[in-house]
Amino acid sequence: MPPGSSSSARRRPTSRRRYDANQEDGGPEPFVDCPTPTANGGTRPPDGRWDGIYLDGGSGHNRIPTTVLDPIWARTIVVGNGSRKIAITVADQEGVFKEIWDLVRQKVRSDGGFGLDEMFMSSTHDESAPDTIGIGGPSDTVSGVDPFYVEFLIAETARSIEEAAGNARPATIRFGQIHPDDLIPCWSSYPFVADEMVGVMQARDRGGNVIATLVDYGIHAEELGFSNDDQDRLHLSSDWHHFARAALEQRYGGVAVGMAGPVGSVEMPKVFDMTRSFVPVGTHSEPGNGGCRTVYDTSGTFAPYGYLLSNQERGERIALWAERALDAGADSRASTIAFGRQSLFVHIDNVLFAAAGTAGVFTYKKVYVNGVEQPQAPNGSETGEDAKTDIGWFTVGDGQFVTTPGELFPFTYAHSFQGPDDLPHPEFGGVHGWVMAAMNARWRFIEGLGEDMLGYIFPHSNAVGVPTTDNPSPDDTDRFGCGHSDDGEAANESAGDIFNDALLTMLPPTVPASLQKIQLGRYVWSDGTLHRNPVGDGRLGCDSASSAFTPAPDGGAIGIWVLPPGVTEFRAGVGRIYRLRPSAFGPGRRNVRWMDLRGRAQGAA
Repeated sequence: MPPGSSSSARRRPTSRRRYDANQEDGGPEPFVDCPTPTANGGTRPPDGRWDGIYLDGGSGHNRIPTTVLDPIWARTIVVGNGSRKIAITVADQEGVFKEIWDLVRQKVRSDGGFGLDEMFMSSTHDESAPDTIGIGGPSDTVSGVDPFYVEFLIAETARSIEEAAGNARPATIRFGQIHPDDLIPCWSSYPFVADEMVGVMQARDRGGNVIATLVDYGIHAEELGFSNDDQDRLHLSSDWHHFARAALEQRYGGVAVGMAGPVGSVEMPKVFDMTRSFVPVGTHSEPGNGGCRTVYDTSGTFAPYGYLLSNQERGERIALWAERALDAGADSRASTIAFGRQSLFVHIDNVLFAAAGTAGVFTYKKVYVNGVEQPQAPNGSETGEDAKTDIGWFTVGDGQFVTTPGELFPFTYAHSFQGPDDLPHPEFGGVHGWVMAAMNARWRFIEGLGEDMLGYIFPHSNAVGVPTTDNPSPDDTDRFGCGHSDDGEAANESAGDIFNDALLTMLPPTVPASLQKIQLGRYVWSDGTLHRNPVGDGRLGCDSASSAFTPAPDGGAIGIWVLPPGVTEFRAGVGRIYRLRPSAFGPGRRNVRWMDLRGRAQGAA
């Protein structure tokens, strides 16, 4: 990035009161319920609950931490170009509500603003961090949020932003992305689609010293939270991000920041000791602690479960791939700083979320009726129909980020080879628009868990198991035999459609509207047949009728056939065929390349 400025800072958001590991029973301190001094100078009244920390996410409730394995952080990168300056912050949390992030912004602005035009904030989706949502408490109906911790988080996150903003120096920005060849994705829900790329942004000063390295990768951080070990699941940690950041800081110096990408349904990848094939073999599960449902071959040796085993190996391997991505990347040619943000209301379809709100579980989340904020009792109890959330985008030189206020199923923004007929509810149509294609920068990123936390985000056509007023006890198995056990944690059945529509109206245009068009096309296999998927045929569902996959001959498609606008029938002489690989039909075209899901050229199908 030509002459611009960058800086970074990090703060440890640790609470003054967590647990008392010295007690004989290893349990919490005696009941305390005090007024809470807020980060912005006010006071929250007592809420009728014990003031102590529960861990968020993971399996089950009542996870009171017994050990701190590694620090949790709020880390910030500030970038500017002389006319605009923005902050990018990521905190080690499962998710943070818009209302909490708004309090951070309020704190920074009340402290002077530090010349910042906008502040973007997200979470790593760490499921071994203190509860900021409410679902980790002692039961389904009692919040696990400790307001002392949240207010401390607000103050420390604001300090992270202020320290970074106050220490900017001239910098060059470099971007890169790469597909790891030894990390096999795992999923919890259909469709089995992931953004398998590791994306990186790095800032260096004029002397070549690294200021900050940001890594964007769309997987969960849950090794400890879902451990079968009674002690591991009670350990406070930033999960694999700790090891990735430590490795990057040892390699480069500066501050390393881990950003969650589209993590919806994408669990922790298996870490193998050699190059793997990413041609699907069919849907199957790898049993055992840290099990894995995947579509790829899992034979061979992979790192065994454990904090200092697979978790450390995963983090350090991701750092290694980030280094390789930077080596193969490029310095930014542009110095653009641009952004957009929009607040919108989302109806709370999920009746369990509504009931939890009434019980006071979501302590810091506000609800609305007809755009009017509803009153909240001291214990957090509230009743409303809608939640207010934010959606947005920001550009840093040649890189562009889009936000998603929750756990985004990757195909929602990035698409996949499945059509509407391959989704559980084809009657609702396909995905609305194509966000990744609508972005206009050379390097494209998704800020997962960005600006809010509204649970799982997918199109209505993939809504399975969401409890609604019409169907409060839905079946969480789809028509392909795939379970969607986590998808009931979506606030709205159509959130993906809503956010796609919003982003597509906000993003800067890639080309003039008069030149934008959609044309029907198909991949051409080496035998001359036409297909939706260049790699092979198969829905990759979960029952015997849909789980199989047949690879394409000769390593995949050799080209694409594109029809003229408005034409839907493939006939000889109609449209245009682009040969991308040599075959019996002729040589491939050297000036045409395959495109990955982030809009960049790749070398093979």
